[in-house]
Amino acid sequence: MVTMNEVAKAAGVSRATASYALRGDPRIAPDTAQKVLNAANELKYTANLSARSLRSGHNGVIGVAIFELDRPYPSEMSAAISREATKHGLQTIVQQTSISKDSEIGILKKVTSQLCDGMIFSPSNVSDQEIRILAGGKPIVLLDALSHSPMFDTINTPCETGAQAAIDHLINVGCRNILVIGAGGPLEQTDGTIAGEHQDDATYDVTQPMLAKTSQDASVSDRRAYGCLQSFAEHGMPITTSTFLPMPRWDEDAARSVGRQIARAMQGEDATSRVKQPGMAPRPVPHDVDGIFCMTDTIALGVMRGLADCGVNVPRDVKVIGFDGISEGEYSIPSLTTISTDLGDLAKQAVSQLLDRINNPDSGREPEIITARYQLIERESTNTPTSK
Repeated sequence: MVTMNEVAKAAGVSRATASYALRGDPRIAPDTAQKVLNAANELKYTANLSARSLRSGHNGVIGVAIFELDRPYPSEMSAAISREATKHGLQTIVQQTSISKDSEIGILKKVTSQLCDGMIFSPSNVSDQEIRILAGGKPIVLLDALSHSPMFDTINTPCETGAQAAIDHLINVGCRNILVIGAGGPLEQTDGTIAGEHQDDATYDVTQPMLAKTSQDASVSDRRAYGCLQSFAEHGMPITTSTFLPMPRWDEDAARSVGRQIARAMQGEDATSRVKQPGMAPRPVPHDVDGIFCMTDTIALGVMRGLADCGVNVPRDVKVIGFDGISEGEYSIPSLTTISTDLGDLAKQAVSQLLDRINNPDSGREPEIITARYQLIERESTNTPTSK
């Protein structure tokens, strides 16, 4: 490997001058800097990050580990974090965990602990204790942590307040028979069935809190379901086995299939039809659904396409709202009303927290939980004017 000393010798300057020149220090005369750059190019010199890290303790690289990169929302979130990191002179290594424990372990062991100053990490299968051990003591900031009391700084999406705002909006535009797609809801049982499986009029007391199935169970879908319950309770609307429709996969194809089945239920003569999904018991869906809240925009776009396939018009026959604020929602037909997470705010908070931990490792500061801002963007899918 070519060293800095060899570059300096080839350029006829001191090692310090060569180092400053390669870092773009304005104190180095342009002609001298160009000589150093030419020498570095001829010798094919590359910076040794490990050596730099040993000298300074930092190498200016942070990791970002996200569950999926081939979906619009996590991809846009990763881009926002990378842009924010660049403002602070940092480079990012972005990786996909694929919601796999093996992938999460590999990233923490091989990338975080060895290459990065710290990591912004979206956990799904590893505990806080495992993260601490696997990261080799490097600072970590979590995105939507599973634990209610995480061991690390955590930036959450506005799950509860955003979902509550979504249901409030549907009620405000006249919806009274609302379906929530993507979460099991309070009638979900630990065995995958629902209370009153054969009693389509089974109800839930919305004045009672939805209890987590385990102490670690604080998933995004649970938090958003809880926000829905808050709105239903405030508006005095009952919760039945037909209110929440879980989905084993949050993707467009599964959502389109669900949309088609909901359309057929709406067009049927029976009071209640049932939606069938792989690996799940059929779920009741009433024919008089007039509002749908989807846990993500991706689900919402798939559901709207499935409804359109069967001749159900959005928003005339049913109004639809999503959650995330992905760019595709603005260009769909109809355009999608959504709870838009402020990704700029999320990224700013995540990078700021991580930098504070990197630069002040012995501060003793207790972990903070911060919720990103959001905005209700009203578009055509709930029959309101398009926001600019």
